[in-house]
Amino acid sequence: MRGEILSVGTELLLGQITNTNARYLAERLAAAGVFVYHQVTVGDNRERLRAAYQLALSRADVIVATGGLGPTYDDLTKEVLAEVLGQPLVQDDLALKTLEDLFGAKGLAFGDVQRKQAMRPAGAELLPNPRGTAPGVLWQAGEHWVVLLPGPPHEMRAMFEASVFPRLRAASGEHLVSTSLRVVGIGEGALQERLEDLMALENPTVAPYAKLAEVELRVSARAESDAAAEALIGPVALEVRRRLGYHVYGEGATQLHDACGEALHARGLTVATAESVTGGLVAERLTRTPGASAYVRGACVVYALQEKERQLDVDPRKVGDGVSGELALDMARSVRARLAADVGIATCGFAGPEGREVGLAYVAIAGALGEKSRELHAHGDRQEIRERIAQAALTLLWERLRRKE
Repeated sequence: MRGEILSVGTELLLGQITNTNARYLAERLAAAGVFVYHQVTVGDNRERLRAAYQLALSRADVIVATGGLGPTYDDLTKEVLAEVLGQPLVQDDLALKTLEDLFGAKGLAFGDVQRKQAMRPAGAELLPNPRGTAPGVLWQAGEHWVVLLPGPPHEMRAMFEASVFPRLRAASGEHLVSTSLRVVGIGEGALQERLEDLMALENPTVAPYAKLAEVELRVSARAESDAAAEALIGPVALEVRRRLGYHVYGEGATQLHDACGEALHARGLTVATAESVTGGLVAERLTRTPGASAYVRGACVVYALQEKERQLDVDPRKVGDGVSGELALDMARSVRARLAADVGIATCGFAGPEGREVGLAYVAIAGALGEKSRELHAHGDRQEIRERIAQAALTLLWERLRRKE
């Protein structure tokens, strides 16, 4: 089934809010066997919304629109759909009673403005909203479906999962299942060279997505059931792991800091960080994982040059201008000794946005996993540069953990 997503709201066009609904719906529709070929964002304008509906109906089997279901004058999604379908708006008595009871239970006045939410195009059904007041709408004629969902993400998701997803999946007769493999320490070009034949497959498919200093490899398959799709995915995912080895650090929602923490804990190792340019980001990420106190000893943020000498007793001759591989190694050695950790990790560099050599940085590791420093040239704004450096430090830790295994 071909799908299209209509995101309705002038605030989306103005960039006042982030359109998280479209991303969520694209993923969940695919899982239901509806493959989204178009996404359109349209403001609260009657003529433009009418044109968007007409175009979507000409090229999609399933149209899912979000937003514009409230009681105010600019909530036009239902009204315009009724016009396009050539159907009058009719009152839904059950929805009206539900709204009256809801407002009464909260001690709120229920007026004519609120009655608008109990209207629906003739021939359509209203979908209950367990987390809000605006019901959704489902219209179906032959192979065409039009679904209207509320704009607030928590309302939209609850309604879609309860009232829409099961019906679409049953109607499509096709399931899409995906698994994501998380990859670090190898670029997209080298990745393609190793996996070129796998990326040419049609079912399952293997597709790379660039993330912050890593790559997500999504392996997806279509089949008549989840189990059949998973059977197609399994051998391909296994072959990807075989070819990439330790570069694959996890699967699904696993993050690099989770994988590092699990490996540290499994080996009974503790870690401490000495951070300059990253200002504690490496330690913050390592401690996101519950139970991190089992392997994180502590952190030392030494931003000023003199603090590197005072707190870490780094050789002043190595401090220099604050950036070098030797300095990073000395910082890693020192924090490891001072916090009685098995492994020390350190970062130093220039995050900008002004000054010389912005993005030049060094990460280092010392202790039970050996000693290693690495130079990198990060790009982006100041925060992105800092996050890339923190990711590089965790990548170095992951590589040393896996190589020692």
